[in-house]
Formats: sequence, structure tokens, C-alpha cells
Amino acid sequence: MLGKVKLEVLEGPMDGKVFEFEEHDIFLLGRASDCHIRLQKDPGISRRQFIIEVNPPSARIRDLGSLNGTHVNGTKHGGRRKGETPAEGAKLRHPDVEIRHGDQIRVGKTLITVGIEAPPAGSQRLRCSNCMNDAAPEVGDVRMGEYVCDACRKSGEADPLALLGARPRAARGSGRAGSPIHGYEIERKIGAGGFGAVYLARRKQDGRSVAMKVMLSRVAVDEASRAMFLREIETLKQLRHKNIVTLLDHGAAGAGFFFVMDFCTGGTVQDLMIRRGGKLSVAEAGPLMLQALEGLAFAHEKGFVHRDLKPPNILLDGDERRPTVRVSDFGLAKCFERAGFSGNTLTGQFVGTPPFMPPEQVTNYKRVKPASDVWSLAATFYAMLTGRLPLAFPKGIDPVEVVLDCEVRPLRSADPAVPAAVAAVIDRALSKNIRDRYEDAGQFGRALMKAI
Repeated sequence: MLGKVKLEVLEGPMDGKVFEFEEHDIFLLGRASDCHIRLQKDPGISRRQFIIEVNPPSARIRDLGSLNGTHVNGTKHGGRRKGETPAEGAKLRHPDVEIRHGDQIRVGKTLITVGIEAPPAGSQRLRCSNCMNDAAPEVGDVRMGEYVCDACRKSGEADPLALLGARPRAARGSGRAGSPIHGYEIERKIGAGGFGAVYLARRKQDGRSVAMKVMLSRVAVDEASRAMFLREIETLKQLRHKNIVTLLDHGAAGAGFFFVMDFCTGGTVQDLMIRRGGKLSVAEAGPLMLQALEGLAFAHEKGFVHRDLKPPNILLDGDERRPTVRVSDFGLAKCFERAGFSGNTLTGQFVGTPPFMPPEQVTNYKRVKPASDVWSLAATFYAMLTGRLPLAFPKGIDPVEVVLDCEVRPLRSADPAVPAAVAAVIDRALSKNIRDRYEDAGQFGRALMKAI
């Protein structure tokens, strides 16, 4: 166990209530019905007051443009000026705050104390596994294991695979320099984003071209969390379907992880959109959307939820005129976040992909269901057909507030040329209320097939 974070209410209407977290999670306080602590009768609290992101043993808090601000140990954070709207008050000028053991959070009549239980620190301070400099100031003394410091990570952004190659056990038996993963020859980098990069590689045993995704943890990786993560990833190998990218191999080296998958020759849907000037016609997008839904429906039937659907994760393979769609990165985001390796994705500096994130991925973070994938894939389809996003993200406005509070623009308001029947199906899939959407990709696919 990496630790435990406990929030205990000491004063206010929910006095005595305790919330405990042993893995990555999101916590909201406010008057809204989707908040984890809901304080309807406290006039000093806004509809959504603050968000806490827990990634044991660390936690961060951010005021969400509340009326009166959030006080941590007596210091006010956030709050909006007279005349500002909640969205204006949620501008990113209000920084996130690291909260530690013993800290006290006060909002309105409510006082919350923070308790953090962490495994005993090792006898030696944590050092970067690449440059060997002291890394404790970045991660704290409570985290132990393998870690790549921010400076090395930044310098290695262009080629994160090189950071894995710095680990002797990763390079042992690997063959030529520049190919640190045993059994594979790296040819070139073909993509980047999120927590790492994707490379075109050749499997030595049979010469097969494969895609290798390298992901670097944002936190120190100990043996227990590494083993748990690799066990969870192993279950993804059962997802074998013509419209899902197959996971062929995986492994770890230090604070990095690699995943070997089918190589898709046609690039991503996002690449195709760029080649077409920013969006696709219904005639071209229709077959691609139905194939993506077929693959996703298979996964939903098997009990898997993707959690990170977006145009870069929809790949194309085979004949360029009639490509086969392959949904990629299935379960990787979920497993990576569950293990805590993603760091703080909604607070802090490592924000995920809010434009394709349904609201319940914030309010019900740990228990996301197939209907959440429906929203994300519908947002992807919306972008494919219109070249725009279903939610507007004004510069400087907190993206979490947009995800939680803003309404989706009807598809035909973005592009009236899209047939009404197709737009109606996608608009329903983008319903803010999860009960109003299609319950899974199978139901979504059947409705879209009738409309196209």
C-alpha cells in the first residue's frame, strides 16, 4: 500500500463524517447534488466549492471559483471578486495547493482535517534513477522506489525511450544501442503525448512491425505498485477483436513501462481529420464510427471500460480507401491512474483530456461505467464531423468547471450540414445526465446504424 489519505469533518452539518482514500480518487465539496460532501443549507458554500485529488500519500486541493474562497490553515485560496461569475472566479490564476498531514480546511461552517498515513520512508533519500540527483524535494520523503526527476523528464521528452535505456537491467541483452527493450529493434518515433511516446519497432523473433508505447510514471514506482500494475495489464490481452488494437507484450524498467501492440499503417483518426482539412464527411466518417462502436461494444460485453477515448486513440489500418478501425490504448489510462502513476491529472500541472471527459469522470471517478465511454466516443464523433468540440473551453477558465457545469452545444449548431438523424443520435450520447444516454456502445451502435 502506498498510503492512505483521510478527511475528517470536525465542525459543521456533517461533523464526525470520515472519508478515506487508499488509491487515486477525486473528491468534491459544495451544495450541488453530485458533490461527495453536500452542504445545501450553508450559505457560505458555493454550488461547487473545491476539488481534492487524492493520489496516496499525496493530495492537492483547488478552489473552483467559489464565492468566499477555500481556507487552508487560515490562508484563503481562490474565491471570486465582486461581480465575477463562478466561471470567471475559477480562472487558473488560483493555484492548486498541496495538502499535508494535519492541515485544516475551512469553508463556511465546515472544518475538515487532513490525515495522511504513509509507509515508513527508507533510510536513503530518493534519487533520480537517471541523473542520480536528490529527488526528495519533488516527491517528498514518503515516496520510495524508482523515479525520473522533472529535469530529466523534460530533457527526455523528445525520446523517453532513452530514459528506459539508462536502466542497466532494461538494456541487458537488448542488442544494439538505442534499443533498450529486449527482443525489439526501435526504428523511429511515430507519436508523442500524455505520459510518453510511441515508436515503430521490429520484433526480432519474426521481423514483425509493431508499435511500442513507452509511458513514464509521474511518481516514484516501488516493486509492489509495479507488480500490481503489470498484473492488471495482463488481463487486457484477452481483448482480441478486429476493431481493437491487440496488446502483444508489456514490461517495466525503472519508472517506465512499455507496451507492444499491433502497428496500424493508417495513423489515427486525428491524422485523417488533418489531411481532410479538419473534419470528415458523414459518408467517410460513418463506417469508421460504426467500426469503433463495434470494437467498443465487444469490450463492454467483456466488462472493460476504456476511460480515455479521443481521436488519437482511434487508429486506422489496412486499405486506405476502406480502412479498418482499431481502438487503441484500451484500459491503459485506467490502470495507470489506478496505480497512481499518472500523478495528479485534474489538479497540478498534468491535466488529462477534459474535452473528451464526461462529468461523472470527475464526480464518480473510481466507478466509471460503459455509458461514460459512450460520451467520450460521441465527443470524438462530434469532432470528426464538425471539426469542433462539444464543449467550449475558454482560455483561462478552469477546465474542470467546464466539464461539470457547461452544456453541450447541439451538433447541428456546430455544423448544420450533418443529417438530423445522425446528429440526434450523437446528441443523445452526449447527454449530461448519464441516465439519458445509451447505456453502452452496443446500444449506441445500433441507434447510429439506423441513422446513417
